[in-house]
Amino acid sequence: MTVSRTLFLSVLVLVAACQPTYTFEPDQVAQGPGGMVGNGEPITSGTFAGGDDTLPAARTVGSLPNETRPPDCDAGCVAHCNEAVLHNPVNRGLCRSLWGVGLSNRPIVHAEACRRLFVDMLGRVPGADEAEATCAGGWGATVKRLMEMDEFILVQQRRAADRFLYSNEVTSLQAIYDMDRLVEKLFRGKVPYDLFAAVVSAHPVLTRRYADPGDKAEALFNHFLGRPPFEHERADMSRLYKLWHSGYYDHPQLGLRLPDAFIRFRCLDDDGQVDEVSRGECASVLWGYNELIFTPDLRASRDPALRESTMWSGLLKPEEWAKLQTPGRILSRDMAFWERAVDDVLLQYLGYELSARVPEVREELVRWLLENDGDIRSVHYAVATSAAYLQSAEGASASGYRWTYGPLKQVDAEVWIDSMAHNTGYTLPGCDHRISQPEALLESGSVASFSVLQESRWKLDEEGELDERYSGLARTLGGCPENVVGGRFRVVSILTTATQLSFVQELCNPTLDPKVKGAAVEKLLPEGVSPSRAVDPALAEQIATHQYRLLLGRSPDATEKAEAREAGTACAQTLCKAEEFARPYCFALLSSAERVFY
Repeated sequence: MTVSRTLFLSVLVLVAACQPTYTFEPDQVAQGPGGMVGNGEPITSGTFAGGDDTLPAARTVGSLPNETRPPDCDAGCVAHCNEAVLHNPVNRGLCRSLWGVGLSNRPIVHAEACRRLFVDMLGRVPGADEAEATCAGGWGATVKRLMEMDEFILVQQRRAADRFLYSNEVTSLQAIYDMDRLVEKLFRGKVPYDLFAAVVSAHPVLTRRYADPGDKAEALFNHFLGRPPFEHERADMSRLYKLWHSGYYDHPQLGLRLPDAFIRFRCLDDDGQVDEVSRGECASVLWGYNELIFTPDLRASRDPALRESTMWSGLLKPEEWAKLQTPGRILSRDMAFWERAVDDVLLQYLGYELSARVPEVREELVRWLLENDGDIRSVHYAVATSAAYLQSAEGASASGYRWTYGPLKQVDAEVWIDSMAHNTGYTLPGCDHRISQPEALLESGSVASFSVLQESRWKLDEEGELDERYSGLARTLGGCPENVVGGRFRVVSILTTATQLSFVQELCNPTLDPKVKGAAVEKLLPEGVSPSRAVDPALAEQIATHQYRLLLGRSPDATEKAEAREAGTACAQTLCKAEEFARPYCFALLSSAERVFY
């Protein structure tokens, strides 16, 4: 960082402070069709049934089903499930493949389930005190409480960024912020899922990323039907995307040339009127007759390279956006659209395709989602409070069917890092899923761009450069994706393991290296315990209990307490101090598989 660069950034800050007439605010970045929907009250109350079902006992049968074939549900099985009076749609759909055929789900482990809910819904591992306070009053109340937190919204926004590959190098920053706002409305219950899909089908986040009309149609099918279109579907749907054109828009305040979506005026004659000969090229006929033709007005400008008029999508009126959203409305009339919606949620929480193995679960969830007016929160609630999710991944089972034991998944890079920092009080910068290339904002020389970056989750260091400690670590582990070509990945390898151990080494500082800052020792020790206090077996158990609760979100079991006392006995023989015991113990817990898999 040169002195002139530092001086320039300082001048930017001073200029921003000395301009009272400057009206641009970072929250004004969002512009697009997402701002035109979901501006009223939530579509449902957000209070859903089935959160605390009384689960039935397994029916007594002559012999348990063969693990090599699906269980058969006879008349006795049907009667058993009908008598169970289950309100949760997942439990209802699961009954004829579980309790009704003589199988039992694995007994729930409360701490394990609470930790799993925190990771999946809030994106971090809780401390035991927080877990015990939050996961109280029944699972229905717990999940509702978690869904109302801002962290739940952030987790869903980050998942949407992965799904739609947000990249400010490929798509307008304005469109990305607008899409992020739309996702928040979806998970606040203000936008039904079919309306969400309609808006996305014509959103610049999708239309600007894919150049060819057929590619746009294929992306839409993959996102909302879970399959590529057949050739005749692709050819027909692509006619509704012929109007879209990829161009650039010079933002007057950000000082950036943003990649953005434009409208081309197609299927017109030389006078700018609808051409009766070519108008069929801008109409879909496979799902009824749907025509998309716009005629130019004062908002249009001539593009010499295209030899035709275009219009920036930011100038579109609400009724024009609604017309452009025809592709999404077409797909939402297909039952496969709703099946894909619930399949996505099941896969998110369970990590495997339950509905493909037990189709009754999908049927029940689709009915449930439609009964709740398309409020996708209802599906999240149903899955997160179901027996399929709230059961242990450990312990004995009467069968090897996947749905008779709980999910076991690998955490995302951000979850791993954020949990480490949150539990130990270690301060780290962040990584903003909306701005995958923050350098563009920093280098623009614009006060507005600088203020947007300052208000984001990216941080600058003392020299005015991007603080990349977080993003560098996350990207090595597959997170914080740039999304230009590829996206997030999960892998366990020598490289990722070495990277994780290096970070834990820095965080816990087990060698007590004075040059390593690490987490504050007061955080790793029970309250009132001095770092210089001599260790004995009782203190070792006390330190271990504190760290288990702090770092793993649970209390240690009898075996783990005995191991801590044994380690304390060995430590006492060398006259070690509390800090000398606590820091290596921190390293042992944070480098365990329990921090990587949940």
